[in-house]
Amino acid sequence: MGNPEFWLGPMEGVMTPELLEAATSLHLVKRWMTPFFRVNADAPKPKTLKAFLAPFGGELPVTVQLMGVSPEAMAMTAQTLSQLGVNAFNLNFGCPSRQVTSGGAGGGALRNIDGMLRTVETVKNAIGDLELSVKIRTGWSDPGEQELFLPRLVASGCVGKFFIHYRTVKEQYAGVDGREERLKRAIELAENVPVILNGDVNTPDDSESLLKRLPQAAGIMCARGWLHDPFLLRRLEHLPAPDPETGREQFFRTVVKAGFPVNKSIELSNYIWGRKNNPYFRHLLTLPAGAAFRLSP
Repeated sequence: MGNPEFWLGPMEGVMTPELLEAATSLHLVKRWMTPFFRVNADAPKPKTLKAFLAPFGGELPVTVQLMGVSPEAMAMTAQTLSQLGVNAFNLNFGCPSRQVTSGGAGGGALRNIDGMLRTVETVKNAIGDLELSVKIRTGWSDPGEQELFLPRLVASGCVGKFFIHYRTVKEQYAGVDGREERLKRAIELAENVPVILNGDVNTPDDSESLLKRLPQAAGIMCARGWLHDPFLLRRLEHLPAPDPETGREQFFRTVVKAGFPVNKSIELSNYIWGRKNNPYFRHLLTLPAGAAFRLSP
């Protein structure tokens, strides 16, 4: 499918304004997909949506991810966002959080395929020619479930791209076998709709191996692997990048340079290094919880 696309996965609670600014300034990404914007029964006001978009700056293309259970409210939200300049949307049908899925949103939509189709069709009708993609898992409890919903999503003619995580919703983030087999079948079921592969891509070798075995894929999305190596997307595209440890240090310092809450600094540094190898963890624990942590870039 030509040159693969490399995406940073949306990470709820992690993609702070400081992280977004650091990633942009260091040229670590070429595009953004936002964490999900949760749409309730009533569509939000433009002021709320402007505030949500503000941290993404406008320098890079932005795909806004929406999640909810009301097709009409999600469609109205997408319409308002399009009036604010957004021209690409993604529907979250993959979030495995029990708090989300218990109400039928995120991955919970996979238990109601008719409802999922209504959402896709309603939002697409509202945004016209603007791009609509879907982020989804291979099933609720069984990867064989994609045999049921992917053909229907393709047949709707509404989905321009799939972002497919190989695990089921029930599998959460557990290590499971069969990634390539599940994703290969997903690509087959998606027919001519491009598929971005998601799940456990943590190194350039992971990406190259997966794309070599599944050359029909349109690209790769990674999230937790990028946090451990913030220059990962640059490596995947064979762009200049420092060695991983230098890159981790550069990125962390850039995020916290203007002052970053201690609790968030602990969380981010643990994502980057892991608690065992975190060079800042002990020092951060000595700081007042309400303090702002700073390091010169």
